[in-house]
Amino acid sequence: MTQSRKIRLSIGQLGAVMSVAMAVGLLTMLVIGIAVIAGIDDVSNRWQKYELEATTKLDALADLRIQVGVGSVIDFAHQYQLHHDKAHLEQLQEGLRLAHANLDAYRLVGNVTQQEDQALNEVSAALDSLSARIEGGGAMSIEDTPADLEASAQSLARLDGFLAQSTTSLTQANVDGMNRLRQIALAGGGFGALLLGLVTAAVVWSSRRRVVAPLARLVGHSRRLAALQLEDSFDWPNHDELGELGRTLDGARRNLRELLAENEEKTRRLAHQATHDPLTALPNRAKLIEWLGERLAGGQKSALALLFLDLDSFKMVNDSLGHSIGDKLLIGVAERLAELAQPGERVVRLGGDEFVVIVDLADGLHSAEMTAKRVEKAFEAPFPVDGMELSISTSIGIAIDDGHASSAEDLLRDADIALYRAKEAGRGRTEVFDVALREAVLVRHRLHSDLDRAIDHQEIFVVYQPIVRLQENGKLSGFEALIRWRHPDLGPISPAQFVPIAEETGGIIKLGRHVLDSAARDLALLREQSGLPLTCNVNFSPRQMWDEAHVCEVLERLERPDYAGLKIEVTESLAMTNPDSAREILSRFAALGVPLCIDDFGTGYSSLSYLGRFPFNVLKLDKSFISGMTESGDQARLVKGVINLAHDLGLEVVAEGVELVDERDLLMAMGCDYGQGYLFAKPLPLSEAVALIGRQTA
Repeated sequence: MTQSRKIRLSIGQLGAVMSVAMAVGLLTMLVIGIAVIAGIDDVSNRWQKYELEATTKLDALADLRIQVGVGSVIDFAHQYQLHHDKAHLEQLQEGLRLAHANLDAYRLVGNVTQQEDQALNEVSAALDSLSARIEGGGAMSIEDTPADLEASAQSLARLDGFLAQSTTSLTQANVDGMNRLRQIALAGGGFGALLLGLVTAAVVWSSRRRVVAPLARLVGHSRRLAALQLEDSFDWPNHDELGELGRTLDGARRNLRELLAENEEKTRRLAHQATHDPLTALPNRAKLIEWLGERLAGGQKSALALLFLDLDSFKMVNDSLGHSIGDKLLIGVAERLAELAQPGERVVRLGGDEFVVIVDLADGLHSAEMTAKRVEKAFEAPFPVDGMELSISTSIGIAIDDGHASSAEDLLRDADIALYRAKEAGRGRTEVFDVALREAVLVRHRLHSDLDRAIDHQEIFVVYQPIVRLQENGKLSGFEALIRWRHPDLGPISPAQFVPIAEETGGIIKLGRHVLDSAARDLALLREQSGLPLTCNVNFSPRQMWDEAHVCEVLERLERPDYAGLKIEVTESLAMTNPDSAREILSRFAALGVPLCIDDFGTGYSSLSYLGRFPFNVLKLDKSFISGMTESGDQARLVKGVINLAHDLGLEVVAEGVELVDERDLLMAMGCDYGQGYLFAKPLPLSEAVALIGRQTA
């Protein structure tokens, strides 16, 4: 048995049905209103028509009574019979004509009933009878008038009665018509009001059920949507516009839930990317700081160690084999470190070729050293990359937190400081941070930041160490310009401390320019005081040598006459780093006639065959050759051989670091040209150098 299918109307269709119903009600009331108005107009028209007819008929009857009464037609008839004159005849005929005219007017003014017609005919017959008797010459007396016109009078009376009856009937008909119109108006108005009431009630009921209640649900669902309460679905079975809107809202809920889930996943991935290295998938610096920060914030007092790893010579791998191979090597290192990590240890990539291993020191401080040894051993095996076996070592800096570290950044900085010291000591080394190391690094940082300012404030100044002629009883030949720094807070700073810093930062360019200008200016004064062609050696560092703009600037200065007498010193290791480029640059100095000195000879790894290929004029023997020369025959023979070789190549020889008389005497015996050292004089300020010249020339 099939179930009857319910008709479901949309809100628009329902509104249309209700609109039609209201239109029908209004149309019904309009039709009834029109019918009532038409009925009223009909009653009014009938009454006006009747009033016109009745008035005309009454007027006609009144005239007939006058015309057929005494003093009218009858009198005219008697006068005519008496006088038989034309005037009375005409009056009689005119009276009869007017009487007949009134009868015709009565007939023509409206519908005449059969009874009225009979009465009119009787009056007309009486008039005709009177007219006939007059025309036939019959005698008629005044007394005969009532008898002759009795029938006419009765007929006229009946006509009055007919008019009264007609008025009564019309009045009753109009009253009945008005009653009917009242009933129609009441019935129609009641029906219209009932229909409108039903439609209004249906609208209110339907609106509450189909609009107001669904709208309230929509508001509730919208609030749930705004509050991101997206788990429960929005049930909308209605197949209308609001139901469609509700299902659309539920679709938005599903889409929003999916979007939020997708965004949550993206946020999770972004958070992972923000805290993990994209190349190796290891936690990154941000995650390391987060871990350490949480540990410090949580008040954990257990000790831990940071092992700061830096791959040795990784730049050479990138430069020679390419960054793709370098990246694969980094991935291999990360995987090996991750496999090496034990419970309680974490591996982090800081960036570049730097890694950190976090070691829990619950078992004691030796755990950090044991982990460092395991790491060093792990790097003994080569890393397979694209069919190649790449060997690389790592330097390790260890910082230990005993539970009292002030911040994660400070702990990481301490490990970096230890790593820096390990890199300074050579490849594959491990250094543990201590307070003294921190102080040294802090001092180094202070010098780095104060270096540029120190030149401008004349804290850095030039001193001059004399160079004497050994074969002329120590006669003054010239000086070597040396740099010194008197720091306002730290006191005297050794060149061994700040010159390397200047090399790293590029400050050596400004520093070298300062030394060159000071030496030229002071040498002019010393020459003037002594009257001798004194010279002054100025050191030229690697950073200065490989800076083309600075080389051009120095050459321009050396061409000027006020820079005469200056010699340029370069170290042996600098010349041998890139022999071809060094020879080309030094040749430009030699072309200007500037004497060139090779400094610290014997401390590097130069080949003697290279010595003759450079345009050097002076060879300076390092102090390490001179010390112990008087006690070792082999050392003395080596020094003599170098001196002889230099002379054979046309070079003059300066012995550095001469501190003993025996060393001076032996060098003089070997034919060494010049001597420099504390035996003759320490580095002197300009004023003392002037005083020294004064004593020698006195």
